[in-house]
Amino acid sequence: MWQDQYLDSQNGKIFLRSFIKDKKAKNILVSHTPVVSTSMISKVYEPLEKYNVNIFAFDFSGSGKSLGTRKWISKDSIIEDFDCVIRYITETFSNEIYLYGSTGIGGIFAQYYVCERNNVKAFAQFACLSYLETKGLGYPLPLVKMVCPILRGLPNIKMTMKAPKYNGYHAREDNQFYEDMLTINPNFWKSDSKFLLTLLEMAVNKESSLRKEIRVPTLVFKTMHDRYFSIEHFDHYYEQLSCEKKLVEIEDTHNSYYNNSELFCENVYHWFNN
Repeated sequence: MWQDQYLDSQNGKIFLRSFIKDKKAKNILVSHTPVVSTSMISKVYEPLEKYNVNIFAFDFSGSGKSLGTRKWISKDSIIEDFDCVIRYITETFSNEIYLYGSTGIGGIFAQYYVCERNNVKAFAQFACLSYLETKGLGYPLPLVKMVCPILRGLPNIKMTMKAPKYNGYHAREDNQFYEDMLTINPNFWKSDSKFLLTLLEMAVNKESSLRKEIRVPTLVFKTMHDRYFSIEHFDHYYEQLSCEKKLVEIEDTHNSYYNNSELFCENVYHWFNN
């Protein structure tokens, strides 16, 4: 039932997976952290299969199975990729498009797009980022402002990133996720310096789309035992939203979007169907 295809874009060819229930059904577009292909992290969104919706998930240009000359992700390429996939869904199915940004950075990338376009019917996100608030990224604001010009001037290099150590609630399950991902992709923790620059500039660049308001109904997941994000981080972001909104507290860890994806997908579906 799942179909794989490539969409032509100005950045090359975007790899897209789709599950079509009915041509007239609502369309849910899913984005994820681009460290593995969407085909390898499909457990995140496959529970949506049981609902009367069409599902679309893709690899950003410069990542996963997407093809082309682009070597790494940028703020502009994120916007362009979302535009390309949404244009395909609108032309082939309908403009009843809902966006679920998942798996950490995938939620932040989706937030960046919604801030810029506000062209989906509703939005749900796991992981969030407020402009000029960089603690959630693990770096103090003065350091981020200092590092960005340096990364911008340097050629792209491979960097090894590591998750913060975690020994709390459901630690075994949360840590197991990373062990599983390393089995799938031994280079799971290796990232482009330009990818890091893109993420940091979203938080501090004067032209960042995060400075704009989200105007579409937005659901925010708040994981109560998250190794990356504090409870205050989620609360601060949610409080500053001026759109119709809902906060869903998940009594679990950062990687529960994967380990307990049925619960996330159930909340996503009901938010989009209310």
